[in-house]
Amino acid sequence: MSIALTVELAVPQTVGGQRAAHQSLWLLARLCQARQGGEPGGLVRLAELRQQFPAARSLRMLVSRAYRDFARWGIRAGWGDDSSRDPRFLNPDGRSQGPFWLPQAEAERLCLTVEGRQATPGEVADFLGQSRPAAPSARPAEQGVEFWLTLAAAQQDLRQGRLLAVLDASGGRQERGALAGFKAASGLAGNGLQQALAALGEASAWRRLDDLGAARQLLAQLRRTLKNDGAGESGYLDAMEHILSAWVAWGQREAEQAEAILREMRQVEPRASVVRHHPRIRFEWYNLAALIARARALAGQGPDLALRKQMAQQALDHFARALEAAFEFGSFDAAQQVAANTGMAIWLFAEEGLCGEPQTASPAAMRWLLLSEWLCRCAGSGALSAWNAIYLMRIARGHCPRTESPSLAAFRNYQPLVPETILAQAGQLPWLDAQALLPVSWLALAESLLAAQQENRARYSLLQRCGLRLEHAWYALHGGAVAAAQASVQQLQRELDGLPASDRAYFCEALSRLPTRCA
Repeated sequence: MSIALTVELAVPQTVGGQRAAHQSLWLLARLCQARQGGEPGGLVRLAELRQQFPAARSLRMLVSRAYRDFARWGIRAGWGDDSSRDPRFLNPDGRSQGPFWLPQAEAERLCLTVEGRQATPGEVADFLGQSRPAAPSARPAEQGVEFWLTLAAAQQDLRQGRLLAVLDASGGRQERGALAGFKAASGLAGNGLQQALAALGEASAWRRLDDLGAARQLLAQLRRTLKNDGAGESGYLDAMEHILSAWVAWGQREAEQAEAILREMRQVEPRASVVRHHPRIRFEWYNLAALIARARALAGQGPDLALRKQMAQQALDHFARALEAAFEFGSFDAAQQVAANTGMAIWLFAEEGLCGEPQTASPAAMRWLLLSEWLCRCAGSGALSAWNAIYLMRIARGHCPRTESPSLAAFRNYQPLVPETILAQAGQLPWLDAQALLPVSWLALAESLLAAQQENRARYSLLQRCGLRLEHAWYALHGGAVAAAQASVQQLQRELDGLPASDRAYFCEALSRLPTRCA
């Protein structure tokens, strides 16, 4: 039997009598808590490390150091979604992406202590920086208020993109963030409906954090709960669980699974009625269905051209229905998403000869994107959104040559559209000051968005980060800032492994069209 190992949480912190780095000790204690606390699979997700250590320059380095410390302490920890595996046979190449776990036998031989005595669960939670659930109010009305206040704050954080906690210089929590907010709401839930609302919010936060495995796991638990306890009178919870499951599948580029979920929703009652009559569900259904149709229309030269044109038209029709639904339930945030998707679809379809002519499609696409940006700012954002910026920059350089590995001199002679030209092409739009929505230059736009990410003023998905890095590299190189372009290319290449194969292929092809010295 393995010898028990003492893990001292109080300063000076040690493992088996050896001094321990705080970050490594934190991960070890969290892994032990997850396994001994009976959490599913004992899994600790990468997003949780990101939340705990937002100032860490590289989570990959943090994880590597922790696992080196684990080996020095004689502890075998695993990684990946299957926590039943033997850690000795796991491929370390994917370790930095998590999730992380301890085998049951390893967790059982660890003894977490505080000043030499066994730590209580509350002390472990304090060490980990976890919020303890507030004591329930003696009066049900006050308890109900506490839940709705917590849920509302979490939903607002989600809308504003504040997904993870923000810590001050001493490590104290300044802002809770959406993920922790939904977890807190779950602890305050007084019935199954409230629990389900908190779970839906948490799954949405995990999806926005690119941890689709965590979102999928939470939705599977919610599905079982709804099956056992009932989906409620309106059917909204059940329908929203299906919608989120379809979005998670789409995020992993499992288009057939996402499409199957959407198709089943229109065929089976009462979900079919919910899609027809609930504008929020209808918006989500048509927006995702349009994205799937758009992807099929643009899927290479294999399908028949007539079929591709049909799919392109279907995508535009679905986007139109989604936009109607967004305005029906009064959400500018939802409407700006559809407007941006519509604009990019119009331009992509024209470029592929599927719908319209390129010379007329470009101004139309820009008008949609400017509408999207105006709606985005009306919804509370003070700057260009990442997707609108990426789409505008891509369209602006879309007519430039697509030569593989051009010389730097030839590349710098390309003539992308400047913001002033886009403004002229878009024409007059009522109620909208288009000039105020456009940047002074595309490079300045890309730099400002990347700075917002680096300074924690904005949080972008992995796909958005890759898109911004590509556009920044392109325009920096075009402007002669070779070192800045090379830095963005290197960062992009480090992040590509986390993307689905189809998205990764797009960026690899785009990189091949940059001068060799940069790509």
